Amino acid sequence: MAAIINNTNVNYTLYYNLINTLAGYCAEHPSITSVGNEELIDFDERAFPSYPVANINVISTRFRETTTDYQIQILVADKYKEKNNDSDGRTNSIDVPYYGTDDKYDIWANTLAIMNDITSYIQRGIQGFDINSEINCKQFHERFDSGLAGWTIGFTLTTHNDKNRCLFELYPN
Repeated sequence: MAAIINNTNVNYTLYYNLINTLAGYCAEHPSITSVGNEELIDFDERAFPSYPVANINVISTRFRETTTDYQIQILVADKYKEKNNDSDGRTNSIDVPYYGTDDKYDIWANTLAIMNDITSYIQRGIQGFDINSEINCKQFHERFDSGLAGWTIGFTLTTHNDKNRCLFELYPN
């Protein structure tokens, strides 16, 4: 497990800091090859050299008295393909029920495990981040024209916001 990132002085109310931190961890995951943060409509237009890929979206933001709540959506996807059972009965006696279909079950298993790693690290490995909601997961297949399958997760991420009033003078003399 990765060491805790000591970053309590980072202002995560700044959008760039939030996105860079989340994208940085996703990019460090050994299974993810590329990370983006674009609208999902645009995500389908992008060609990736290899898969699985991750995409991070901030859906909405709410300022509270001393915190900022972000509605986060993360998508992890892989390109699915048809599987064929090329073995014969003499060399393979195991009956695999999903041959002749695509590999979406494998992709769902792998990408859900990746999502579990990512959210576990956000919850336990990054000081200054708290997931203050259930993590809702939704699988997809044939959602995009580019032949992707995977999971989209959503959760509320809370960060400290001291609302520093000393940065500028609101009522100049």
